[in-house]
Parts: sequence; structure tokens; C-alpha cells
Amino acid sequence: MGYRSLAVLISRYPRFIILCWVFVIGMSAIWAWRLPGIVQDHGLNLEQGDAHAVELTLENEFHVPADPVILLFEKKTGTTPAEFRGWIKDRLQQAGAISGVTALISPLEAGGSRMMRGDVAYALLAFDMPSHKMGATLAQLRSMFATTEGPGTIQITGKSVVQQDVNRLSFHDLEQAEIVGLPLAFVILCFAFRGLYAALIAIMMGVSGVITAMGVTSLMGYHLALSNFVINVIPMVGMALSIDFALIILSRYREELQQSYVSKGKFKFERNSVMQRELLQRTLRTAGRAVLFSAACVLLGLLGLLWIRLPMFLSVSLGAMIVLVLSLLLNITLLPAILSLSANRVFARLLSTSSISDQRALDNRLERSFWHRWSEMVMKRPVWMGIAGSTLLLWCMFPVTRMELSVPDASSLPVRMESRQASEQIKRNFGQEHISVVDIIIGKKEQPLTASHWETANNKVYELQQDPRVVSINSRGGVSDSFIRLTVGVYGASGSDEMKDWLRYAKENDSTTALEGIPIRYGGEAVYEDEIMHEIVQHLPKVLVFVVVSNYLVLLLAFRSLLIPLKAILMNLLSLAASFGILVWVFNEGHLGMEPSAVAIMIPVFIAGLVFGISMDYGVFMLSRIQEVYRRTGDSDKAVQQGLASTGRLITSAAGILLAVTVPFAFAEVEGVRQLGIGITAAVFIDVTLIRLVIVPSLMKLMGRWNWWLPGQ
Repeated sequence: MGYRSLAVLISRYPRFIILCWVFVIGMSAIWAWRLPGIVQDHGLNLEQGDAHAVELTLENEFHVPADPVILLFEKKTGTTPAEFRGWIKDRLQQAGAISGVTALISPLEAGGSRMMRGDVAYALLAFDMPSHKMGATLAQLRSMFATTEGPGTIQITGKSVVQQDVNRLSFHDLEQAEIVGLPLAFVILCFAFRGLYAALIAIMMGVSGVITAMGVTSLMGYHLALSNFVINVIPMVGMALSIDFALIILSRYREELQQSYVSKGKFKFERNSVMQRELLQRTLRTAGRAVLFSAACVLLGLLGLLWIRLPMFLSVSLGAMIVLVLSLLLNITLLPAILSLSANRVFARLLSTSSISDQRALDNRLERSFWHRWSEMVMKRPVWMGIAGSTLLLWCMFPVTRMELSVPDASSLPVRMESRQASEQIKRNFGQEHISVVDIIIGKKEQPLTASHWETANNKVYELQQDPRVVSINSRGGVSDSFIRLTVGVYGASGSDEMKDWLRYAKENDSTTALEGIPIRYGGEAVYEDEIMHEIVQHLPKVLVFVVVSNYLVLLLAFRSLLIPLKAILMNLLSLAASFGILVWVFNEGHLGMEPSAVAIMIPVFIAGLVFGISMDYGVFMLSRIQEVYRRTGDSDKAVQQGLASTGRLITSAAGILLAVTVPFAFAEVEGVRQLGIGITAAVFIDVTLIRLVIVPSLMKLMGRWNWWLPGQ
């Protein structure tokens, strides 16, 4: 369907289109509120990896719970050891009576001495339900142990507890971000349009896009494991894109209406008139086209994330793609339908004004604007402006070489959270702070143990005994019909370079240690983190190549130029690198009041996938306007100057809206969400200031007509 046909359809049936969308949005709202209860864990689970296979073997063959709830007991001053042990026994009897408990490993049982040290002990509880459905059970546990009376205190932790806390805080972070972000975006929109109704319509587009996408994603959650990150990513992406799309279309419609006013004088604006259809057609052909190409760039950036075979990237990219497509559809159908019915009210001030009488007056007003003066300054000193912008960009990029990455754990929660406190205390008190526990499984399912298995196990134990980095080897109780289990303590924290080197060394030696046909597998937190890191790093080049090549082809189609797409992609890559440098400075080095910590492994990937496309939004619109002027005049310098002057305010407003939506997430309580918010904020701010308003126009001025070079033209 062409722009003309779409404009005719919308102008003829605006009420029908609006009613259809009201029905869809209303039905989606019912499901949207269920999303926090449908999402599961973070989604960093690699089912093809050794860590997952070992976890299943330990659970099925050795009855070791996969993701147990951990009860941490701490003795109060003045309590005797006997009283403490008796109290632990009573509390565990209470916990064991809870519905759904399948196993209870107590520090009081034989072999549980390693689970008690001094005044601290811990027990493990396994349940017959997935961790994301344990909300009611955990609430029952907390209620049971809420009393402060008795000879000790109890804290609850474990992966399922940490994940419940992360989900709850993520939803709270979203609520706080909306409370702050929406009013800020509304103020920016009022400034951009100098009117209330247009701002309200743009906000309505954003809210409608998010609600509809969250409803659709909730339905998808019944067939796909959803990462808890979708709770924050969908509103962040949806509000930013949908409002920006609305801003671009409303601004262009307003401009076309203003041009008609100037060329034809004061007129009566009637619904379903020829003039209205022409206005819609011109708006969709220009701003609608720019929005379509922008959406294509964002979509391709998100598609690239699917190369990484982790549920987190699958669910987050699908959720973001859903909100992107819905935002696009809303803004090219519902928004024009609303304008068909109420353009008189939305732009009443423009239609009633007589301050602009002709095209010359309109041009004079543009020339007096701040953005025209700014573009003039950049065009007069392109070399110096380019050098200054590039220097600042390189300064921001410099720290990226020191980036430290990690798989998120309990430390991503605020210090005040009980689950984080208990997890850190267990690591300190039971020697797990700088020691990684690795489970080694020798054997194969349904293959009975033979002398070869025992020989392989003895060879492995001998090899481990010679390794100075191994601090403990435990094989007691580690035998089933088909497997031999070794539990090894290795010096080095999970995710550290020491641990990665040890795992690589151990696996390389297995070819000489293991006899033919007898597999050796490694499991545990350190192995899990190493496999997640490897999966992401291994597929990252494919993601980058796909996103860069596909975006280049889209921009080549949009601008019919070989160099402009190349330049746009290069600028995007530079702004991303600069935002990563700021992440290092803020989080790895602990500035701006942040405690020094590693950046969550998925955050740079998400920022790259989201921002690479999102920043194309206003970038494509600016370049589209420059292209329009160039095709009309054939003067490259004039095209750059007028394009920058006419879109500067719009680009700043669009970036301001994106910042208003993302900045509140920079103050989130969950560290991963906070890192994502700061990373996107930094990338957008750098892109709209240094890149779009300084470096890009400087380069376009220096390149002149070569900007539009295409073989055969």
C-alpha cells in the first residue's frame, strides 16, 4: 500500500481505526498487568553447556538440589552450642512441613559439618516447583521466621530468592521511572510543539505502545521463558521509540500545515477534504518514510541479538521487537487517524495565527533561530569543530580498554537486601569468597561403572593433587551406578582470570587423563559463568557483522549514497564505544557514588543492540531532511546547513525524550537496570551532542558533493 492509498484509507475511516486500536489496547492492558508474574529468572541459562548437564546429573543421581533455598542461621551472643543446634533442628522441622519441600539438607546431619562453622550454619531446602513460581512459598518462609525471638537469627537466600527480589525491585524501578520519566517527556513535548494537545497525543502513543507490547509479551510468556529484564526493556524502548516516532510525524504534519497556510492563506480545515488527504500523504511520504527506515534499523539491531543462544537475549530481543513494530503501526495508523478528526484542535494556535504571512517570513524566522546560527558556526569551522568533537569522543572512549565484565549474582541487589547479605556472609564464613567449588563428573548415563572409570578417576585425582591451585578434593559419597563425582576447591573466584585459566588447563589435560570413551564434565558456578561468557563473546562478532551490514544496506536504500551510510554506522560505533568507556568510569572504577563493581555481561550487548538502532531514529530524520534540500537545490553546503537548522530543535527534543525515559533507570535499585540506564543515557547524550550536531555536519561539509556519490550517477 502506497502513502497515498494509506492516507486516503485513514482519512475515510478514522473512527473505525481508532475503535480497533482501543479494543486492542484494552485487551492488552488485561494481560500487561500479569507480566511481572509471568517472567522467570534472568535467562542466562545455557542448556547445551556442561554446567547444565552436571547440574542435572547431581540432581538426578546424587540428589543434590539444583537451585535450593538457603537458610542461614546465626547464633546470638550468650547462646550455648547445644541451644543453637536444638533451635536449628526445630526451625528445620517447621520448614520441612511446608508444602512442596522435596529435600532438606541439614548441617546437623552426618556429613553436614562443613555447613556449620562457629556461630554460623546453613541448610538447603529443595522444592518441587520452578524458582519463578516460588513467590507464595518464600512469603510463607519469611513469615514463619519473621520473629526476632530465640537463640539465633535466620536469613533466606539462594538463586530463587535473589531472583524474586530482583523481579520485585525491577517492577518497582519501572514504576518509579514512569513517575519521573513521563512528566519530563510531557514537558519536553510541550516545549517542542508549544501546545498541550500534541504533547498529550505523543504521550498517549508511548503509553499505548508499551501497554500493547507488554500484553502481547505476556501471552508469549506461556510458550517461551521470559527474562525478568523484559519488565524494564519494553517500557524503556517502547516509550522512547513511540514518543519519538510521534514527535517526528506530528512535527512534519505541523510543518506541512504551516506551509499550506503560508502558500494558500487562511483557510477552513475540514475533515476528509482533499487538503487533509494531501497533508497526510506528504507527512507519511517524508516523516513516515523516515520513521519506517528508523524502525528497520532498530529491528535489525535487535535481530542480531538472536545469534546468542541464551533465553535472556531471545526474550528481550523479541519483546523489544514487539514494542517496536507496535509503536510503528500506532504512529502510522492511529496517530494520523486522530489528526484526521482533531487537527483543528491540536494545531488551533497555528491555524488562528497571522504572524506568518509568506514564505520569506517563514525563512527569516528559521534564519534567526539558534539552530541556524549553530549550523552556520559549524559550517564555517568544520575542521576545528570536527577535531574538538573527536577529541572529546576519544577521551570518553579511553577507559573502555579496562572494562571488567561478570555474570550478575546477588551483588546486583542493594546492600540492604537480606538475600544479598546472607549470600555474602556464606561466602565469607565458609571459605567461598576466593575459592570456587567445581564438581567433576566422570561417566556416562546408563553406562555401568567399570575398572576404566575408576582408573580415569584415580588419574584425575592424582593430577589434581599435583596442582598447587587446588585447595581441596572430596570424593566421599560421590558414586552412583554410572557416575563418579569429585568435588574440588580451586583458588580463584568465579569469573576471575585465574579460574578461567584453570578450567582451560584442566580440560586440555583431560585428553591424556581420561581413557577412551569415558567423558569428564565440569560443573559449578565458575563453570557456568565461564560458559556464559564464552557463549556471548563467541557470537558477538556475528552480531556486530550482521547489524553493521544490514543497517548499511537499509541506509543505502534510504539515501542512495555509498558514503553516508558508512559514516552513520561509524559514528554510531564511536558513540557506543564512548558510552562503554563511561560505564567503566562509573561502575568499574566506582565514580559518581557507585561502589566499584563489574559490568553485567549482557549490558554492553543490550546497549549495542538497542542504541545502534535507536540513535538512527533522529539520525535518519536529520539526514532525510538534508537529502530533501539537496535534491531540491543541488547545493550540498546549503542542504547540510538548512537540514541541521530545521531539524536541530526536533533532534534535541527527540533525544531529550529518550533521556527523560532512560535517565530514571540510572537510579534503579537493581544494578543491571542501573547500568543499562546509564549506558543508554550516555550513548544518546554523546550521539546527539558530539555526533549529530558537531562531527556529522563537519564531515558532511568537508566531503561536499561526495556525500551523495553513487556509482553511475
